Amino acid sequence: MDAPLNRVFLTAIAFMSYMIMAGLLTQIGVILNAVSSVLGSTPSQSVGVFSGLTGGALCGTFISLFLYAKFSLKPILLTNYSVFLCALLALSISQPNQFFSLAILLFVLGVCCGCGLSGGAVIISKTYHEAKRASAFIATDCAFSAAGYIFPSLAAVIIASHYEWTLSYAAVGALALALWGLVFFATFPKTEADETGELSALQQFTGILTPRVCLIALGVCIYLISQTTFLTWSPNYLQAAFGLSETKAASVVGNYWGMSIFGLISAAILVNKVPQRRFLMIVAVLASVFTLGFVLIEQGTQFLLLSYFFGFATTCIYKLAMSVGSQQLPRAPAVLITFLLFSGSIGSTLAPALSGWVVGQFGVHSAMTMAWLGYLLVALLFGACLWLEKRHQGVRHTMKEGI
Repeated sequence: MDAPLNRVFLTAIAFMSYMIMAGLLTQIGVILNAVSSVLGSTPSQSVGVFSGLTGGALCGTFISLFLYAKFSLKPILLTNYSVFLCALLALSISQPNQFFSLAILLFVLGVCCGCGLSGGAVIISKTYHEAKRASAFIATDCAFSAAGYIFPSLAAVIIASHYEWTLSYAAVGALALALWGLVFFATFPKTEADETGELSALQQFTGILTPRVCLIALGVCIYLISQTTFLTWSPNYLQAAFGLSETKAASVVGNYWGMSIFGLISAAILVNKVPQRRFLMIVAVLASVFTLGFVLIEQGTQFLLLSYFFGFATTCIYKLAMSVGSQQLPRAPAVLITFLLFSGSIGSTLAPALSGWVVGQFGVHSAMTMAWLGYLLVALLFGACLWLEKRHQGVRHTMKEGI
């Protein structure tokens, strides 16, 4: 296969790995009530079952810290998505109505999503050179957001038509099947598994844990907690606070992800013209302002309108933080990228159970307050990291002048 076509195949595989993850995660807020009905419990109780999905993604990302250092990309991806398709088939056929059995299947799907998404990130980092890598990473979020618009919208139609909620997850399987087929035809770049004389994965991991990296990683973690909390509970909040119908309230998720596609495209262009650090701080502060608006708004139509702007302006935060974080160490070690992904997975894992506990204690209105405080903390953490970075650069400059 010629190089340009192979790059297209590799890029498609990387983007689809992100879309599959998005296809499962972004539906949670839309299908939550249907899942609650099947399990015979309240939404605040049922939301915890999705910690199986996000917890699996966390485990998959953690495994990837070592997996891609030991094995080549092709066999990992083939095995991973074979297991994914089998688990999805089992979910569609068995239609589980018990918390534990559903959580186990979601956990397996999550592990496969985590491994696959990490593989997609490795493909991007190995396929694109540094000048284009930041834009490529932001473009993966365009694919994520496209899936975040398509699949929740499809799920809303499926639920409104009184079909089983598992059908909306089965639709993601079609995308996974296409990725699985492409793997057979692509020629994959070499990874650390094909190299010798490198430090062990554990040694590489401990070597990246500097204060600045930890601040960025914590910021990424809390960002995912805040984002997931908003997307999970905003439909229920709109129904409880403003009396919107289930279908109308569910549209807030589609609004967010639909406009985020255009925001990410704009960010991919602007990132080459505006300094990344300044850009990151602007959108982080904007996110805290928007979420404060969600807390204060008193009309459902205004809430839905603001969700368009919120999605457009803030979904680039994750990949901007990944890009800035990768620059905190020389040569951007691969384990650093995986660690930032792992930190994000921790946030996604904690969000359903943590937000469910908060809502159970203080009511659904508290979810919006939780999201606002989270985004505010994210801006502070990123600001602290950039302050330390600027201080470090100043010290180095002073030392050079002294020499």
